Amino acid sequence: MGNSKFQIWHVGNWCIHVGQKYIESPFLSPSKDVEIHNYGQPFVDAVKTIPNSIVESSASWDLYHMSPEAFDEKLKWATHIVFGDVETKCLMLHPDFFNRGKWGNEPITFPDRFDILKNWVEKGGHFLMLGGWYSFSGERGKGGWGRSRFHDALPVECMPYDDLIESTDGYTLRTPNPNHPAINGIDWNTAPPLLGFNETKLRKGSEMIVEIENQGKWFPLCASKKYGQGRSSAWMTSATPHWGINFMKWKQYNQFWRQLLLTD
Repeated sequence: MGNSKFQIWHVGNWCIHVGQKYIESPFLSPSKDVEIHNYGQPFVDAVKTIPNSIVESSASWDLYHMSPEAFDEKLKWATHIVFGDVETKCLMLHPDFFNRGKWGNEPITFPDRFDILKNWVEKGGHFLMLGGWYSFSGERGKGGWGRSRFHDALPVECMPYDDLIESTDGYTLRTPNPNHPAINGIDWNTAPPLLGFNETKLRKGSEMIVEIENQGKWFPLCASKKYGQGRSSAWMTSATPHWGINFMKWKQYNQFWRQLLLTD
């Protein structure tokens, strides 16, 4: 763990935009303009309001290319780790694995990063997963977290199928325990419409913090649990566009993230 009280590593929510495509002849179809955009910037700005905090934000492709040594250093540095729209493949095989010249003749094994991350939580880290198309099970199961060795560390159980639930009209929310330290003093009646969420099931022993309703059924929206000496939390919708495009404009947006991450 790091020396500063709150050292937060945010991973995911970045996107590369390729500009408009122009077909000008049978032989020419250029794409004009390119932009690398951190959709997670509103979340990053919110957690920067935590006193004595340092926040670093990385794209999922940076995690994929990260060496085992660099990954270990990040975990030594971080007190809090936040993944948003990070599929499990980003933690599996490093690109070097596909270099056939390095295969050799001996069996190839190396430490499982999901075990390493789980051990980091057990020793006192706070891990938060944000929802999205590649979080939890994700679109068509592409998130893959229910199949990972980190699954039992999550405060929710992932579904064995596509878990995306979406509506352009938003959903009703409720708080079973409004005095929970993660949401104390927050008026959820003023929360703006959320445009979707990941379907999950509350894991036994976890705390239900906020629930979301769809077609007469209630699902976890925010859940948390102690795991060893640390904590694992989950927010089953986006902190930023597109599901969270309204949520990030909420006047209590910053307060919510501060309180959730500061919950021991």
